[in-house]
Amino acid sequence: MKVLIVDDSEIDTLLCQKIVESLGYTPIAVSTADEAFDIIEQAGSPDIIIADWFMPNTTGIELCQKVRDADLLVEPFILMMTSNNDRYAEAEALNAGADDFISKPVNKIDMEAKLKLGRRLIRTQLELLVANQRLSEKLQFDDVTGILNRQSGLRAITAALSRLSRQKKNQGLLVHCHIHFNLDSENRFKHDFIDKVYFDLARDLTQLLRQSDVMVRFRDDEFLFFMESVADSHHVLLNRLEKAIRKRAVNKHDGTLELSASIAGLVIQPEQGLIAVDELLLQTENVLNELHNTGTESRLVHLSHHSQGQILSLADYRRVQAKN
Repeated sequence: MKVLIVDDSEIDTLLCQKIVESLGYTPIAVSTADEAFDIIEQAGSPDIIIADWFMPNTTGIELCQKVRDADLLVEPFILMMTSNNDRYAEAEALNAGADDFISKPVNKIDMEAKLKLGRRLIRTQLELLVANQRLSEKLQFDDVTGILNRQSGLRAITAALSRLSRQKKNQGLLVHCHIHFNLDSENRFKHDFIDKVYFDLARDLTQLLRQSDVMVRFRDDEFLFFMESVADSHHVLLNRLEKAIRKRAVNKHDGTLELSASIAGLVIQPEQGLIAVDELLLQTENVLNELHNTGTESRLVHLSHHSQGQILSLADYRRVQAKN
């Protein structure tokens, strides 16, 4: 672990460096707070800072405030070196962001205890960051199928539409798929078995897609897909999805669980890439209703160039992304 030492006294710096190194840490020494802050802003900066209170230009107190105001991902442990034992001065340092104090001249026993405390606090921060990251990732995915859930999926589609709008070669294809079970069989199957069917179906469908494509569990029995493709391939993609769903029929001793689907494909031109996703889904919902009413399985439509969908400006798009 790296330790940043900030002191304008060469003698005190050398003594501190020697002790820190003897305890198994890697010391980095600078003589001013400005130099220290330049290092702190860099990637892989030290997790522990030992700063002298009294320094020219920028004091240790001011350095503490500057570090805390920087809103770093991992807050460094700041150990203030001082010969001032005034309790009011200590309170001032704590309020400015210092974590602990060590008296000058420093000694190895005190330094070892302070650095162990700093290391524990840094480790706790890192463990919390990892736990929060794992929780955040888990909240992005559907519990049953393991694919993107509604909220994170719509964000991913919005981002993919934005990328589509910045190129001219491909078109976007938004597919809205409503899965249907054989009703007589469905009543006899347990929910956990139905979940297993959805899991297997999602796995089958994922194998049809490229890494850049987006697949979302939009509702319990509805999936969304978004991909970029050339005009001639839209029907092929729809047929592949339809075949994969029909193939997912499951035999059980008390019957066969048959799957079918209504599939609405919406072709989007690059210049339509900033239309709000909700507006596009209104189009696919209308197509799905028509398919249900006519008993048709799939339909591919093109988003009209005169669509009444709300067009997002770049500023609006960024605000939507920030809210999500």
